[in-house]
Amino acid sequence: MDPATAAMMVLLSCSPGQAVCKPLDPSPAKTFVSLDECRVALANRLAGAPNGEIVGRCSPVDPSATGSLPAGYRTVVVTRGMGANAVSSRYIVLHKD
Repeated sequence: MDPATAAMMVLLSCSPGQAVCKPLDPSPAKTFVSLDECRVALANRLAGAPNGEIVGRCSPVDPSATGSLPAGYRTVVVTRGMGANAVSSRYIVLHKD
């Protein structure tokens, strides 16, 4: 299980020569469970725009800071040890209702 490493994809629509770029979607950026999952989705999305009219990037985010996770996922905090020796780790896990 990997620690919580959600990622966010941001896409821009650009004019020829990328002189002017604007957000592709007025909706919020899409959030993914992992940076790898985001990069795969980004590559698939950019494949449909081979001339560079769409550009994008995936960035890691702290899901507790953004207040959102991808649908179906939850954050679980696991604490090992007690008192001053306790160590907590945060994980993103698939949650089935």
